[in-house]
Amino acid sequence: MPLADVHYWRQAINNTLKHFGTCGLFALPALFTMHPALAQNKLVTDANATWNKGDAHGLAALYDEKAIVSRGNGKIVQGRDEIEKLFKSHFDAGVHDYAIDVVRASQVGNVMYETADWTAVQEKDGKKPQYKGVLLKVMTRSTDGKWRTIAHTWNAEENK
Repeated sequence: MPLADVHYWRQAINNTLKHFGTCGLFALPALFTMHPALAQNKLVTDANATWNKGDAHGLAALYDEKAIVSRGNGKIVQGRDEIEKLFKSHFDAGVHDYAIDVVRASQVGNVMYETADWTAVQEKDGKKPQYKGVLLKVMTRSTDGKWRTIAHTWNAEENK
């Protein structure tokens, strides 16, 4: 192989490696944002942990004033006050031991979404039926810099 060809291929390989290195540099944040195990950042896990405190007011405070929530029954609850009433009704009905397993969470600018599997237990009439479902939550960063949920929906079925 002539020396000019060796130089050409060496330069082509170096350019390719530089290109992949640059792509990797830009792709690395996307990997951390999109990979389910890495996407469970403090914001999502802290918000999910709030469910087990039984504090409807504190939980509703994580929602925007105009947030929309649907528990998958075809009805929508809108506004922080109504959301607080909904959560209080769950806690008053004996629902507890929430477990939320994030399937995927991702942030794009001031918007974050979370998809997760969830389970909970309800103590009722001496029985403890367990429920499970899937949830989808959308959060935005407010003008005060805090993240608040603007839309949240889930389905539920008894876990038999």
